[in-house]
Amino acid sequence: MVDRAFQTLADNLTTALIGGDFALYASLMALPVWISTRDGLSYVLADEAALRADFHVYHGVIAAYGVTDIYREVRSVTRIEDSALAVCQTHVLRRAQRLFDPFATLFRLQLTGAGWRISAIESSESHIRWTLGRSGPGTQSHASDRNNPDAPS
Repeated sequence: MVDRAFQTLADNLTTALIGGDFALYASLMALPVWISTRDGLSYVLADEAALRADFHVYHGVIAAYGVTDIYREVRSVTRIEDSALAVCQTHVLRRAQRLFDPFATLFRLQLTGAGWRISAIESSESHIRWTLGRSGPGTQSHASDRNNPDAPS
């Protein structure tokens, strides 16, 4: 059941990010949302204002690079009481072409009164820097993700 819930969340996340739909995006999140990298860089989106600001930067980067799809290939979903961990291989596409190499992403989900919501995201530092507009796709190596796509460190 949580597997299907995650796939729906992932699909809606893509729809919201590509379409610029903040209301949909916000409905998928359980604040505060923790964003982190496997290398230790992290930040917290503590309230709706922070979530909105982060969303607008990410959507702007997606639009600037012509992203047409973000496909998350689910590797595993593990439920732990009122939470779950979903590991996927993320593919960022522009017209069916990879913008950069696929990379592993870990989502922590929280079961709320409204259903499953995203409470934390762990990704590669290069991807997080790209979503914040701090690097271009040409600098996306994601080398550590290619070496171990199934197990975030």
